[in-house]
Amino acid sequence: MDYSRTHSAFLTLQELAQKSVDDAVIKLKKADDKYHNAQQQLNELRDYYLEYQQRLHYSLTKGVKSGDLTNLHAFIGTLEKSISLQQQQLLSLSIKQKQATQHLFQCQKKLNGYKTLLEKKHLILLEQQNRLQQKLTDEFAQQQSVRRTMYES
Repeated sequence: MDYSRTHSAFLTLQELAQKSVDDAVIKLKKADDKYHNAQQQLNELRDYYLEYQQRLHYSLTKGVKSGDLTNLHAFIGTLEKSISLQQQQLLSLSIKQKQATQHLFQCQKKLNGYKTLLEKKHLILLEQQNRLQQKLTDEFAQQQSVRRTMYES
């Protein structure tokens, strides 16, 4: 396989690797957004929980009807379950976020490998061209020397 075909193949691989990196960045951004939204929702649930705990405490000190007390306890229990579920969701999203980060690192590593190979191939080509140029220059100088020697004789 000649240089241009090899070079073209590596360029194609590099472009595909760059697309993989770009896609991985987008996936990581989405994973980050989902995680932060879930974290915000958890914070809101915790705030509601604290607010309703304070309402319960206030109601108990001021006196409350048994039906209202039952409703407050039920709602607080529902908030506790929601907080627990949201914590599980947050854990799951954290794992997905870490996986997306690892995937991005792997894609970037692959892209860097192709870039390095292309740079090495380019350097090898330059060295070959320099050697050929030096050889041609040496041959030309030798021919000139032979001609001068022939004319001087």
